[in-house]
Amino acid sequence: MRNKQLYGVFASFICATSFILGLCLIFIIAPDFNDGPDQRLRTLTNFSGLMQVWYFLVYVVFGISVLVLSVSLLENQTREHTVLQQITMLMSYLWSCYIFASGFIAILSIEFLFSENIKLETAVVDLWRDIYAIQMGLGEGFEWVGAIWVVLINTCLLKERRLSKKLVIFGYFISFFGFSTLIPSLKEMGAVFGLLQIIWFIFVGFMLLREKRTLQQHSTSNF
Repeated sequence: MRNKQLYGVFASFICATSFILGLCLIFIIAPDFNDGPDQRLRTLTNFSGLMQVWYFLVYVVFGISVLVLSVSLLENQTREHTVLQQITMLMSYLWSCYIFASGFIAILSIEFLFSENIKLETAVVDLWRDIYAIQMGLGEGFEWVGAIWVVLINTCLLKERRLSKKLVIFGYFISFFGFSTLIPSLKEMGAVFGLLQIIWFIFVGFMLLREKRTLQQHSTSNF
């Protein structure tokens, strides 16, 4: 139990760090990254190696971390998991797989587009538009999927009385911005969702750290 809480602490802080890295690139290095296929291809051309690392950290590492965090938060050794907890765990796996799929498609696409086998600029552009359509079809901005997870995990934590009502309400508030990205004209709300999620992940990390210390104190006092 204590080990899983420690894993959860690290996972929560890694999730927050992944969002920070993702937003730093969007705001500082490539502010036009989400302005369409041509702008994104230009960014990938100029920073192909950096973008592969970015996708790995923001998608693959985040996908692993959010799954570890979910397991830690839903750990229950005293009784069977409720239906809500089971559904939340299922959603955790789905979100993690969803992120993995988007991330690896992006990473391998960059490798393929800029390989020596494709030398004609027109061929790259045509291939990229097809790949871009697939990425957007998957919904590369996975905020709305994350919003479902946020609602479910916050509800579980509320029922277990592990989070304050204020922080749970804050979680529900965050999910609103995630769901709003389903509307094309509000896709910029994804950045707000990411910024607020950073705060939520940090709070949850400290909550798990506090729980771990409390368990250590109890186990020490029992000896």
